[in-house]
Amino acid sequence: MVAEQLLDLVLDGTFPIGGPLPSESELAARFGVSRLTVREAIRSLVPTRVLDVQQGRSTLVNPTSMWSPLDGRLLLARSRAGSDPLLLPRRLMEARRAVEVAIVELAAVRRQEHHIERLRTLHQKMLDGHARGDVTASAEADLAFHAALFDAADNVFLDALFEPLTSVLRAMREETSAVPDFRSHAIDRHAAILQAVEAGDPVQARAAMEAHLQQTEEDFERYLNPAELGAR
Repeated sequence: MVAEQLLDLVLDGTFPIGGPLPSESELAARFGVSRLTVREAIRSLVPTRVLDVQQGRSTLVNPTSMWSPLDGRLLLARSRAGSDPLLLPRRLMEARRAVEVAIVELAAVRRQEHHIERLRTLHQKMLDGHARGDVTASAEADLAFHAALFDAADNVFLDALFEPLTSVLRAMREETSAVPDFRSHAIDRHAAILQAVEAGDPVQARAAMEAHLQQTEEDFERYLNPAELGAR
């Protein structure tokens, strides 16, 4: 809990980039915990590379360019702090193309009836969430749909390759699902993917996934690009 609160204070600018954190005593008083708890909280954030912990010196807040790209909490903050706020989302799309196109081809060949039923159920949940304007439900069903494709593909090595991106995808999906057109486009593209996987057609499935990822990238540019938003 202390680590999360500390990270929130970095993200909201209370503890500025490049500056030192307050002393352990000051942080302990702020959070109402012991210095040992503060020390462990700081240590737990070291893998995110948000903090530069040096023995015998003040702990510094690193530049956002050094923050881990695999932590979903940090992705949007790191993106917005860069000269090109869509650079990391674009790189994420490249990674998705490299893996998810192969996944959907395998899913079309290997899927069983229970996989099809799961995909149908999740697509319906996307539709229902969108109709209610429930961003969280829509995002969760979307993420689960892609996870179901991985299950159908049945390749533990591809699972392992993609697993580190899970929290990053969740952060991005929560951001994009807040835009109604994003949800609507995703529902249509997922319907095409479902149809191809149901048909057991890997060529059609590949085309449907490529179209989905292309649509997603176009929607990034249209709805999340600060330059485009400012021009409207």
